[in-house]
Amino acid sequence: MDYIKKIFSRMTLQEVRNFILQGQDIFAENHITIPYKEYLKNESEPIHDRLRSIYPDEEQFNTATADLYKAMNAQEIVYTELGMKAGARLIYQLLLADD
Repeated sequence: MDYIKKIFSRMTLQEVRNFILQGQDIFAENHITIPYKEYLKNESEPIHDRLRSIYPDEEQFNTATADLYKAMNAQEIVYTELGMKAGARLIYQLLLADD
């Protein structure tokens, strides 16, 4: 019965996300263990620093970050929709599919 406990311990959002998107098990460093706001700030700082070094002019920096965020937003929209569709398919299979 220990294998059943292992299965349930792996039923986390991060495990499912990584498996669906990358077809692999998640590694510990991908778990978000700090508040989302702090995680986003920490992960955004390197690209902001890089863009500031390339575009020291504030207007150019703002244009570059706007372009970056536009691209990131498009990815977020697509992957959110894919995640919702994956979730809907899982629910369908759980509730309606015959075993």
